Amino acid sequence: MEKCILTNRDIKIEQSIHSIYYRLKIADNEVEIVFCDNCKDKIKLNVPFSVVSGLIANNKWPKRSYIKTKECINKESHTDFESIILPDFLETTSYPKSPSEKMDHFFLNLFKMQNVDGELVEINLKEEIFWTRNYFQNHNECFFYIEGLKEKGFIQYHNNGMDVYIGSFKITHLGLNKAVELLKEGNNSKNCFIAMAFNEQTKPYRDAIKRALNTTGFKPIIIDEEHLASDKTIPDSILSGIKKSKFCVADFTCHRNGVYFESGYAVGLGKPVIYLCEEKEFKKAHFDIKQLQHIIYTTSDDLEKRLTEKIEAWILE
Repeated sequence: MEKCILTNRDIKIEQSIHSIYYRLKIADNEVEIVFCDNCKDKIKLNVPFSVVSGLIANNKWPKRSYIKTKECINKESHTDFESIILPDFLETTSYPKSPSEKMDHFFLNLFKMQNVDGELVEINLKEEIFWTRNYFQNHNECFFYIEGLKEKGFIQYHNNGMDVYIGSFKITHLGLNKAVELLKEGNNSKNCFIAMAFNEQTKPYRDAIKRALNTTGFKPIIIDEEHLASDKTIPDSILSGIKKSKFCVADFTCHRNGVYFESGYAVGLGKPVIYLCEEKEFKKAHFDIKQLQHIIYTTSDDLEKRLTEKIEAWILE
């Protein structure tokens, strides 16, 4: 049995002339993966296997992906497969990137399991669907973080007396305040910063982006539509807007320098960025961003539909 180089799980490979194909199922989500045969030995993940497992478990990995490196010379095409360039894709994808972020992500997931505040909720840490969706490597790591949340006073946890991994938890008053605090922060907010050229050519696309955000429950932050305080400059407002947003939508149509800077700043803060570009403009894109996954659209309706689907699959949890 072969091993998946993304997750270290057992797989059955079907190999073609220039690529390797297999299916992978994690936490009820099944994906189809194609690796360029010329690239597979050159790909370095630089993240634990639990990261890709978690992305698949949370439906944040494309259902059908063609994986290669930035330098790939293989011209074989794979219709209906989304190209994934590694490790670039993982640098712009949303997942907990530190123990602190993992703790906060896990705690908010526990918080959302309540129907009412203070409810006693039963959990089984041994269930793969539970620990993979929280980006843990196994149920032992999951239990370690449960103990950490107990030490902080955010939860009470009681095992069933026979197995420490099976029991029930309750959010404390201190934990409730922490959850409210986390939900106000940028990474958990309902704000989205829009970076794009603002002119008559792009106005229909701006409106399409706003409709997609409204449909998915997010508030668009567009600097030229914000009422700025008299003591706040536009650059300050841009940086502040990105910081308080959960993610960024960057449209490179017209290739304004500001869009390159703002999307790069968002990536530097660890924010997910969804890249867009009008089809006829994409050939002018700079090499560095051309390698990233873009929504290449032809009309505003096309943009709205595809952006809505991307947000639902990649941002919403």
